[in-house]
Amino acid sequence: MEISNHSVYRIEPLYKSFVWAGHKLIDRFGLKTDLENVGTIYSVLALPGELDNPVTGTGMTLSELYQTHRELFGCSDEVFPVRMTITCNEGFQSYQSHPGDEYAMAHEGCRGKVSGAITLDESDEKGMWLFGHKPMDAKEFRRCIDEKDWDALFTKLEVKDGDFVHTPAGVIHGGWGSGKVSATFGTNSDITYRFYDNDRNDPARPLSIDDVCACASFPELPFKAERPEGVKKDGVTRFVYHDVPGEYVALRYKVDGEASFEHDSFLFVTCVGGSGTVCGEAISLGETLFIPVGYGPLELSGKMDCIAISYHEKKECAE
Repeated sequence: MEISNHSVYRIEPLYKSFVWAGHKLIDRFGLKTDLENVGTIYSVLALPGELDNPVTGTGMTLSELYQTHRELFGCSDEVFPVRMTITCNEGFQSYQSHPGDEYAMAHEGCRGKVSGAITLDESDEKGMWLFGHKPMDAKEFRRCIDEKDWDALFTKLEVKDGDFVHTPAGVIHGGWGSGKVSATFGTNSDITYRFYDNDRNDPARPLSIDDVCACASFPELPFKAERPEGVKKDGVTRFVYHDVPGEYVALRYKVDGEASFEHDSFLFVTCVGGSGTVCGEAISLGETLFIPVGYGPLELSGKMDCIAISYHEKKECAE
């Protein structure tokens, strides 16, 4: 197919099994897979040689499309910047954190990971997440981990179904999943540092306690659960969950009719409920479409629920 800013591209999803995963994603999205369970649907991810979404009709993966046709993205970043997934944690995930860019580049040779998540099904149900830490210095932080003193280590965050929670780099989180299906948005990285894994002692899931301690902040970085107001335009309500240059732009569109929206950067749109069209292209449950920068307005129609991710480059301050 001809590569052009005036074309819409279909992104093929990737699936991954995890020890904490179950069958909910397979059932909800009608996944055709030989995997016994699926913990994550990777809708947008570009990690060469690892998890790299194919782009239908181009013979390229997403990372290859980014490297060879940067004009579609309008970015000067060396590597593709963002990721978007659908996840369902039905078991004990791990206690973990993710490094920031500086630490990850020095120790892993890649970008760090900041991310955010929302449960797709909204309700009045509230849960308590283990999220962030209490210790005010590194010595106490390490003691809590070594002695598995989780009550002294973790703070708890009350989250209502449908709330958005952004996870800054270095913030500890994890544990038992609630079996809820969530959308996650973040930077294009898959670096996870675990400091407790339910005593599984699995060589494929190593602990990285020193790295977790090195990435922690004292005092803890600020975070909170948020529920932004949607902006309705004709038959579509648009939600902006997060928009920080150099990180990611997290969006949601609840469509019951039609509307168009201007956008100044590329967009990846994934249907997580119902069906309809995006810029004239049909989209149904679990499918993802890529709209290049400069394509024109984002046109949505049908009866569907869509998540989307975009990106704004971080502007360097003049000295």
